[in-house]
Amino acid sequence: MTTSNQKPVMTMLGIGAGLLCAVLATPGAAQAASMSFNFSGSVGSVSGGVFTPGGFGADGFSTSLPVSGGASFNTLTTDRNAASNIGQYTNAIQNFSVTVGTYFATFAPGNSFIRVTNSAPGAGNDIYELRVNGLFGNPVNGYTPTSFLLELTDPSGTIFSNDKLPAVPPSLSSFATSQFRLLFGSASTRVQGALTSLVPLPAAVWLFGAGLIALVGLGSRGLVSRKES
Repeated sequence: MTTSNQKPVMTMLGIGAGLLCAVLATPGAAQAASMSFNFSGSVGSVSGGVFTPGGFGADGFSTSLPVSGGASFNTLTTDRNAASNIGQYTNAIQNFSVTVGTYFATFAPGNSFIRVTNSAPGAGNDIYELRVNGLFGNPVNGYTPTSFLLELTDPSGTIFSNDKLPAVPPSLSSFATSQFRLLFGSASTRVQGALTSLVPLPAAVWLFGAGLIALVGLGSRGLVSRKES
């Protein structure tokens, strides 16, 4: 009896997974232009009124707190900068969130950019910058979060051959330095540090995983109801 009851459920899972794969593989699907990535790191320094000795994040920040977060961006965003070596991709960020210790902040899409610099004037650095403004998060010691900045720098100038927006985030190991800054109103009130990982993940994978979880959940409820009856 148990085997026969499971067959319809497994069939449903197979059909559902197949449909999801077909949707995700369809050329021109909305999610095809989206790329997601996760990052992690740690706090190196805290400046201004958000510093609290021994703070865990929500009650004020101290050094060495773990940092993690994620973002997705539209890889087809148009370059708004006319310069041949600096690409300015305004409002490319679709989703973003960051956690510092016990503190969490997110933002509404819009008012953001990714900037790709191929051989910056003077030093010749290659630079990948991401900035989101208008963060939403609880005040810390009376200070409200405003912006998050991520900057990867390659002094050798060999990472980029042009200023086009990469289809995937650059490999963290390719850059000599990486830093983030979480600002609370001004540059003098901030949390900053370095990244230890940056892992690209196509947004379609998130959708596929979520779909499978939902199907498994439906199947499990079906089995339970059959056993109870």
